[in-house]
Amino acid sequence: MSDGGKTSDVGFTSALDKLAEGLSYDELFEVNKKTAQVFVDNVKPMIPERDNVNEKYHLRESLRIERQKNNSARVGFDKKTKKAAVSRFINDGWDSSWKNKRNGKKIEGLHFWEKAAQESENKMNETMTEEVKKIVKRKAGGA
Repeated sequence: MSDGGKTSDVGFTSALDKLAEGLSYDELFEVNKKTAQVFVDNVKPMIPERDNVNEKYHLRESLRIERQKNNSARVGFDKKTKKAAVSRFINDGWDSSWKNKRNGKKIEGLHFWEKAAQESENKMNETMTEEVKKIVKRKAGGA
């Protein structure tokens, strides 16, 4: 209703004010974290498994989602496991020559990281959209 140009619906105005505030830092990180989890769930089965080696940490179990300063979520390997270099070799491949001699051959990488990113893209976009919609709905008073 209008009363001399003033809006008397305080609920609607306050809902608009809440929406205008945008996402808080924590809300932004939660959206990014849930989106990153989609990627983690997709990349884990693509990482090769080694059964015949007694390892303290496996590459699959060392995947982590980390909060960045800009509240984005970074997927990587836990530092204490020291698996990042191993995963890079498996993903990208390597040259097996020794001391710059051309006696080796190029070992092709599995490119699991790129494949997972490509396969996850649509699902990640859907997840991000749904999470933002939930926050907007909650802020607008839709519970």
